[in-house]
Amino acid sequence: MWPPTLDFSGDQAVRVISSPVWLATVLPILLGLLVLRSFVRRKGLSLQDHGSMVWWLMNMLWFHTGCDVLSGYLQVMPILTELYTRMTPSHSHSRWHEARSHLDAVYLLEAFIEVPLCAWMLVLFARQDPGRHVAEVFAATVQFTGTVIYYVPGLVKMEAACWLSHLDRLCGSVWILFPIMIFWRTFDAARRQGFDKAMTPEKKSKAA
Repeated sequence: MWPPTLDFSGDQAVRVISSPVWLATVLPILLGLLVLRSFVRRKGLSLQDHGSMVWWLMNMLWFHTGCDVLSGYLQVMPILTELYTRMTPSHSHSRWHEARSHLDAVYLLEAFIEVPLCAWMLVLFARQDPGRHVAEVFAATVQFTGTVIYYVPGLVKMEAACWLSHLDRLCGSVWILFPIMIFWRTFDAARRQGFDKAMTPEKKSKAA
């Protein structure tokens, strides 16, 4: 539907803000961001590690849980549940209906694999574990895979219910681009480290 119809009455905002489901999701996010900011300053973590921790925190509590699991799978989040159905009408079917089975598979992947991976990543970065960047590539790859499974069937069939469908896919591309960025950053760092180790003192002096 174009142009989009927007509700400026405030009724939707009241429904969202007064929802226990929304509050149970958003309040931990706000608290987590405040605690994370203080923790990063106290420990002197790098800007890169801080950014990664924000990414994994937001994915764990909002994008995987608040959006996809609670809005797409369980369909208990106000307004967002309706938007999910508008963007992808197969959400109007019961769970595990053949029209939406690939979506439900991704929702369970998020609930049981990706959310725990996000929590693990937060622990690794908080501890400054030496293997955190390798683990991050794995966690981001799982996100990449889930995104492909979620969107490709609709793209191949050229399904688009309304302008929200295109907006949803545009937003979803973040979970394609960010994992690629994570992989390249880690790959490049590993190569640089390998080149540095391969440089003998004689080679280093010649390079200088």
